[in-house]
Amino acid sequence: MIQGRVVIQEVAQQLEGTFIDSDTFFHFVQDINGEWFLILSEQDEIDVAKTEWVYLLDLPLEDYVAPPSPPFPPIP
Repeated sequence: MIQGRVVIQEVAQQLEGTFIDSDTFFHFVQDINGEWFLILSEQDEIDVAKTEWVYLLDLPLEDYVAPPSPPFPPIP
């Protein structure tokens, strides 16, 4: 199961696309319930720990459940 940190929509909107370092940026995804998640790799966590956004690492990890994919259009 994928785990991430739940943030409020305002935080997701504020930080979306903000660079953590020269080649890594924040990207948030919504789960099946519409909650915003920040999913970080181990390396991302190390990188975030060196920034002003270290407080995000204090948020508890929660299970992320992806929303269902939209149906594919029928093949003619």
